[in-house]
Amino acid sequence: MTTISAQFRTKKSAIANYSITLLLSLAILLLLFVAALLFGAVNLSPVEIFNTIKYPHTNMVHTAIIWEIRLPRALLAMLAGINFALAGVILQTVIRNPLADPSLIGANGGASLAIVICLLLGDYIQVHFFPEQKQLISLSWLPIIALIGALAATFLVLKLSWKSQLQTSQLALNGVAVGATLNALVMWCVLAWGGNRTETSIIWLAGSLYARDFTHLQLLLPWTLCALSAFFILQKHLNVMQLDERSATSLGLNIKLWRLVFIFIAACFCASALAITGPLGFIGLIVPHIARTILKNTLFATSLKHISLLSLLIGAALTLAADIVSRTLIAPLEIPTGTLTTLIGIPILLIILRKQG
Repeated sequence: MTTISAQFRTKKSAIANYSITLLLSLAILLLLFVAALLFGAVNLSPVEIFNTIKYPHTNMVHTAIIWEIRLPRALLAMLAGINFALAGVILQTVIRNPLADPSLIGANGGASLAIVICLLLGDYIQVHFFPEQKQLISLSWLPIIALIGALAATFLVLKLSWKSQLQTSQLALNGVAVGATLNALVMWCVLAWGGNRTETSIIWLAGSLYARDFTHLQLLLPWTLCALSAFFILQKHLNVMQLDERSATSLGLNIKLWRLVFIFIAACFCASALAITGPLGFIGLIVPHIARTILKNTLFATSLKHISLLSLLIGAALTLAADIVSRTLIAPLEIPTGTLTTLIGIPILLIILRKQG
């Protein structure tokens, strides 16, 4: 009886500690959201922000800054961070590889190449065959195009690594090789055939939220909601996939089928976000590790549900923080957000590699 009571108290304490962790993460995210509205090339006071949101027609300059630039950009940064973070959680679980993320398995390179080819090809066809038409390829098609490219590249990396049983070192090497090849092809396409799109394409490939508005947010939101719904509804199958393959199979799980399903969900997360923001490097890799480190030595250290919820908040906060720094560090000029996330991610990747030996 005493043992049961002690276990109950331990579990209750763990739940309380986890709730505090979530609330602290949420508080940090809210503070960053407020900072995103306050700071920029033109700094605003909290009173000006409040008045602009409550009375949007009193100061048209402030209204334009908040409603057309900072608010949609902040929301989009959080949404993209959620997408990349959960894609990382899924891929690291499914492939059983702590180095797995959309960039290290070629998904980012495949999505980027697919988008660049379609945009440049669309420009060529429009100029030569439909000059009277304003835009041949609609913005709404970009997530679908990116998804096709990401899936193709991911399955190529998995196929190359299949004989080695998806070992960490082999998967990382194949992912780097395929990703480097695809990125080289992307740059060749942009520089050789980019024309008027060259500068815009290079900024997008660096990962940037520049000039993003509510149109982009409305485009990404349905993809995020669908992928989130599928992820949380099917999460029990992903929990089983944390076991070794024999144990998971003995529980009646079709490993190959569900592996493909969750890779598709992860591709939906990362490809849709990448189509809007460009590749934001290492978010999908480092956020799950940060969440696991925070939950280390707790009852929820291996709980995918608890890791996912914490990763969701950390991914949103980290991406939003990187975007705030990118547009305020040398304002009014901007640093691509993807450059900052990469600079943050590389040291953490080296630490992970060192731990993995």
